[in-house]
Amino acid sequence: MQGSVKKRGNMWSFVIDIGRDPVTKKRKRKRVSGFTSEKKARKAMIDMIADLNKGTYVEPTTLKLADYLEDWLEFKEKRVAHATYLHYEGYINNHVKPALGNTKVADLTTRQVEQFYDSLLENKTLSARSIHHIHRILSNAIGRGARIGEIPRDIMKAVSPVKVPKNEMKYWNMDSVNKFLKATIQEFHYITWYLALFTGMRQGEILGLKWDCVDMDNKVIYVRRALKREKGKYEISELKNDPSYRSISISDSDIFALKTHQKKQGKIKLKMGNDYADQNLVIAGSTGSFVTPNNLGRAYRRCLGNVEVEKIRFHDLRHTHASMLFALKEHPKVVQERLGHSSIQVTMDKYSHMVPNMQEAAAASLESAFKKEQEKQEQDFALTD
Repeated sequence: MQGSVKKRGNMWSFVIDIGRDPVTKKRKRKRVSGFTSEKKARKAMIDMIADLNKGTYVEPTTLKLADYLEDWLEFKEKRVAHATYLHYEGYINNHVKPALGNTKVADLTTRQVEQFYDSLLENKTLSARSIHHIHRILSNAIGRGARIGEIPRDIMKAVSPVKVPKNEMKYWNMDSVNKFLKATIQEFHYITWYLALFTGMRQGEILGLKWDCVDMDNKVIYVRRALKREKGKYEISELKNDPSYRSISISDSDIFALKTHQKKQGKIKLKMGNDYADQNLVIAGSTGSFVTPNNLGRAYRRCLGNVEVEKIRFHDLRHTHASMLFALKEHPKVVQERLGHSSIQVTMDKYSHMVPNMQEAAAASLESAFKKEQEKQEQDFALTD
């Protein structure tokens, strides 16, 4: 099996002679183009010849990008939360398909994608952050196609995404935390922001927490469920991602706050009697049903307006939890596990500015260890002198 490499315009391509068609007896050739250098084209040709010889070669898809992404959406629907699926679907239908949908996936080039991003930015169609979301979607879809052999190569690896300006992260210091908690301790939803501040749980995880996942004897909260919006309605369901399943150690103060809340909840149950539909929820409305994010948000914002602290989002209470841990010089791995991030890299990317100067701490530890060893050697020397 032979092949040749040629330059076509500014790009390189290769052609492989793959023998004669068994029916027409005509010679069959396979052409692949779109390489930025001769070296890349030649390597791809050698790899394809090897795959053809081994019988492992898979013919690239002939689908247009619009159809290919429809298949990818169907694949992802069974693997991500419904809200995430809708997030993907919206960007694909509203932006990717109109611009690139008619291009065959196998013919899509790095430059086409970059020009698409640039046009969205220049026309102020989307923010840089939204364009970055599209970049992640395309990278996932095309990257998967390249891995399973449906697409000849992953062109997204060479795409330069637009730069996303970092938003300043807001969070409270301990004075603000104490001030807000002290002022709102009698509020019906007090325990929700208390848990956000001292466990780092997400809002949906707090609203989906049940008492069977609160182990007061062993001082642990098990994060297993979350309140999610699925197909237009809220429901409590299992978590989708493995890292989100976690155990969070809690303190005696946390136990006291939870027991106090549990007693108040017990009084509401007695008062409501048969009208209370008990779902064993830690955060429940006056009739036992779950509390929606909208209702919690209204209560939280009302309390914010009555307390002289910086106005931050409910989600920023999670950032506040991380900031308190880093202020206590906890290891980023501990922060990652408590927050349920997929990797320590995610934690470091998000909170690197909060991490104390670890090199300074390491130098101090080394100096301390050296001095202790030096003192020990001096003592040993004095004993033998």
